[in-house]
Amino acid sequence: MSDSTSMSSAAHVYQRIVPQPVRSVAAHSVPPRVRRKVKGGLARTLNRREARLHRRALRRVRRSDAISVSERRVAAPDGRLGHVHTGVTADLARRLDHDLVTYALDAAGIPWFTVPALDDRRVCIAVEQRDKGQVRRVLRALLEEHTGYVVSVSPSANDTATVPGSHIKAWKNYGKAKIVRLTWLRTDPTQNLWVGDDQGVEIEFWTVNDELADERLVGPRPNRVQRVVPRDALGIEIAFDRLCAYSDIDGDAEPTITLEDFDIPRLEEITFPVDAVVLWQHPTPWGEELLRATLRSLHQYAPWIDLVHVVAQAPPPHWLRADERLTVVPAGAGATSQLHRLPDVAETFLLMRPGALLGRPVRPFDYFTPHRETRPRKGLWTAEESFQQWPRAALGATGRAVSHGYAPGPQPHSCQALGRLAGVGMLLVPGPDDQRVPTLPGTHPGDGLAHHFAHCSGLADPSGEATVALHAALPHIGRRLERLLVRRDTQQMHFFGLGSDDALAHGGTDAVIRFLHRYFPVPSPFEHGGPDDPDDHT
Repeated sequence: MSDSTSMSSAAHVYQRIVPQPVRSVAAHSVPPRVRRKVKGGLARTLNRREARLHRRALRRVRRSDAISVSERRVAAPDGRLGHVHTGVTADLARRLDHDLVTYALDAAGIPWFTVPALDDRRVCIAVEQRDKGQVRRVLRALLEEHTGYVVSVSPSANDTATVPGSHIKAWKNYGKAKIVRLTWLRTDPTQNLWVGDDQGVEIEFWTVNDELADERLVGPRPNRVQRVVPRDALGIEIAFDRLCAYSDIDGDAEPTITLEDFDIPRLEEITFPVDAVVLWQHPTPWGEELLRATLRSLHQYAPWIDLVHVVAQAPPPHWLRADERLTVVPAGAGATSQLHRLPDVAETFLLMRPGALLGRPVRPFDYFTPHRETRPRKGLWTAEESFQQWPRAALGATGRAVSHGYAPGPQPHSCQALGRLAGVGMLLVPGPDDQRVPTLPGTHPGDGLAHHFAHCSGLADPSGEATVALHAALPHIGRRLERLLVRRDTQQMHFFGLGSDDALAHGGTDAVIRFLHRYFPVPSPFEHGGPDDPDDHT
């Protein structure tokens, strides 16, 4: 359907109110000039009516208790408008989008419920098809008050992706759309981090099936539970992380609303706590930057982490303080072989060695199965790798030969597997200092032995997700870092050799540190004493 303020819509209204026989007679007896005048009058009437309804919807939106007012608007690199939020994260942006849309729908009195979509990076909200006209007015008013963008998802039409949603032409595909997506671009004050473009809120228009005794609502596409629900199904509150696995499990955000028929555990849902264990061993400026970046990557891309345990093999930095979410455990050189004995550590945890980083939002299911099995990342397997000490130790512990290596970056572990490994008299080999080696190392001996043992014991299911590993002494490393920064499409990264002689002498270490500042500009709640920390002003 064309836009309701266009001449084609006036023609559509003309066809609805004038019977076909009368239109046939008029086509031969009424001059074209008169017919155009009648349709023009209808178009002007529709324009005035639409303007009144838009102003009314805008007043309702402005009166609603919308909490996500941004600090200011800025131009994104592609020319679109974005919003600046101090401390923005992907999870926070997703919740702000949800609150904006639901507050606007509530202000207009439009019933809605969230749907467990197949792609839980995005929030999915369902409304009835009969409310489609009112929904458009409300959403257009919302996008005028808080600049965003709208596209049609089904059928797919992205030609309005760069047109602000407050413009009437941004809604030209709305009439035929069964699903639309609203997106807001958000950034931090440095404008190095942009989120929201691959997230947003999708509005599904559900139709009513009244052919049965009990009316049903039918969705326009499949979801993770069911496509048809009773129209009178009970609405219930549900935690946000139950619909989006990328969200904070213990966050302070209010629950959302769904139907009781959708309150069903997902197949990939992780219900047990997952901790992060971060190794700290380099009391140098570049070592502190690696630790800072690791904590920021956990805060930005893994908000579902329960507790962070910093295993300090050196005096911790002054800005790192223990609190209810972070513990600092002083440890000796061989502490990595006893990680399963850390005080209060969860049964499952992510191990972050120096230089290991998250580059995109991740879910617990990316690293663990619902049965508490780990999903370690596979790595390359070369002839040189096969002659290392850990494959022989792994063969002796399990009786099975190693057939592949394991990638660097964050790796999942379980206390059960590490405890069994210690029970057979095998200890994790610490391995060389990866930040001082002259070239890229292979599989870390501790990870290789632990993951192979867990796999042979039925406690691990290795996966093949890719990880980017870079040595700071690599020639022209600046080009590779710039590519990572522009694309931001890497889920795992690991930097090596920041303390090597070549990297320090030829600027590779400084290049990596500059990259970390730009890739992770948002401070984590674990940093204290900085200019953005309220504790610094007390």
